Amino acid sequence: MRLKPLMLAAALALLPPHAQAADPIKIGAMFETSGFLAGLGNQGLLGAQLALEEINKAGGINGRTLEMVHVNTESDETKALIAAKRLIERDKVLALIGAMNSGASFSILDTVQRAEVPLVSNGASRKIVQPVEKKQWAFLVPMTDVLVIGRIIEDLKKKGITKIALMNADTAFGLSAREQWERMAPEAGIKIVTQQTFANNDQDMTPQVTKIRDQDIQALVMWATGPVQAIVFKNIAQLGLKVPVYASHGLSDPNIVKLAGPAADGIKFPSSKTYVAESLPDSDPQKPVVIKFNEAFQKKFGNAPASFAGNGYDSVMILAAAIKSAGTDAKAIRAAIEKTKGHIGVTGIYTYSPQDHYGLEPQSVVMLEIKNGKFELAK
Repeated sequence: MRLKPLMLAAALALLPPHAQAADPIKIGAMFETSGFLAGLGNQGLLGAQLALEEINKAGGINGRTLEMVHVNTESDETKALIAAKRLIERDKVLALIGAMNSGASFSILDTVQRAEVPLVSNGASRKIVQPVEKKQWAFLVPMTDVLVIGRIIEDLKKKGITKIALMNADTAFGLSAREQWERMAPEAGIKIVTQQTFANNDQDMTPQVTKIRDQDIQALVMWATGPVQAIVFKNIAQLGLKVPVYASHGLSDPNIVKLAGPAADGIKFPSSKTYVAESLPDSDPQKPVVIKFNEAFQKKFGNAPASFAGNGYDSVMILAAAIKSAGTDAKAIRAAIEKTKGHIGVTGIYTYSPQDHYGLEPQSVVMLEIKNGKFELAK
């Protein structure tokens, strides 16, 4: 007997979600496409969109298309919380990715935990996933502050530098890094002679740089994200501070380098391999992955990606792999992400475990140096 259209529709509505193959799998994204971190968030969103397109062109996930609902957090922690609640409660997303802002990621953790929705955060503070037993639903994709600080310390020790100055923004990103520097530097035999803080919307850091210039230091480490970095670099150049300058992985943005101009030359910072893929040895397992990503991004968007685009791309790919193996049960997806081993991404190689929700393996980080406005492997 043939069912009438209305009866057929009603019958289909009664089927469980997995039986409705045409229904898309819906995930939520929260990137800062406006505000002071728009340079990061826009790149993250583009990377995520590229991953989504590649997945759906290949047939989706288990025969279902992947749909991404994006809400702009506007670089604001309160708006990030509102976005997370909307995506979970109204849009009924299966999981969340973003934001780039560590503070925004902190602001939504309680909501994510209560809702039991997997979150693949693009914030860089390890505290987003620490302690794991209290934040079981959160995972990180970017390089964490501890990982990149360790890489900078390696470079400092190699050059015999034992006395540094530390400058940091008063953001969650900057304050988390300050805490880790104050813990890790003494353990490595490095003394923080002076520490100076600035606001992320400050327009002049001359007082802080002047205080640093008057100290007996061998290097300066500056930790921030966004355009404020260019102001600090210009202040350093204007005051004639003649010591090596290191920055965080927040400098992985060509736009900041353009803003700083010649003042950025010589600055070193830890980064993913996005900018130096062609210079990697053929033995590096990431080389073909990063080259392919760079080419696809250039073709789709008409310009080269910043490293933050890789974060968005990896977030979607890691989440998609978990959904493919676990189905659409949230707890099963969370467990599947924890079982991820040796996933070769654009930002790095990922291995998670019940004790480790950071993911990135140390060999994913390289030290870069700015030369004539370009990123090169540091020597």
